[in-house]
Amino acid sequence: MNKEQAFEKKQIKKDVKAWIAKGKPKQQILEELSLLYKDRATISRQLESTPSKMMKHRYRCFNYMLAGLLLVATVLDIIILTHLKWGMYPFLDFNYTTSVVLDAVFLVGVLLYRIESYSWIASRAVVSLITIVVTSYYQSFAEIDILIFISFTLIVAFLFLGLLLGVKLCPQRVPKVIDLDVHGTEKIKKTIYVFPD
Repeated sequence: MNKEQAFEKKQIKKDVKAWIAKGKPKQQILEELSLLYKDRATISRQLESTPSKMMKHRYRCFNYMLAGLLLVATVLDIIILTHLKWGMYPFLDFNYTTSVVLDAVFLVGVLLYRIESYSWIASRAVVSLITIVVTSYYQSFAEIDILIFISFTLIVAFLFLGLLLGVKLCPQRVPKVIDLDVHGTEKIKKTIYVFPD
């Protein structure tokens, strides 16, 4: 990729975000930006990964719930880290330390509606669930059992909300059959894919 293509991709990303912030429909943005830029595939990919103003408004309560849960989980993970005897359970030390860092990064992604953050939140939830279940099966943590249970519950909520928001904020394009006039003599049916919002 040369500098001109990289600059065009940055400009497309900037224009898509600006036009979506104005409330324009994604299909209209695709058609208008396709006239300005030659890379229609990049425009389409950028539109697919950027939630529309309407979808942000519709799912903002779920987004705020997820952000609040991430904040609570970060605080809870810090409390658990302070109560663990450092070095005694290296697997848990690593899990909760990385959880604090990842939760802070994901919190910023959720507040900025970055679609890739939601799938990473769900993936992190699965890894943390496996870690907690396996570690708790082999070892009892009497001093922090209730904290681990609360953390486990929050992680299940992360998994659900991360998957829900990742799918609902940016729905896939849907097929639409149109009739095309070929040289004024016959009509053919063609399937195109349009944005639902």
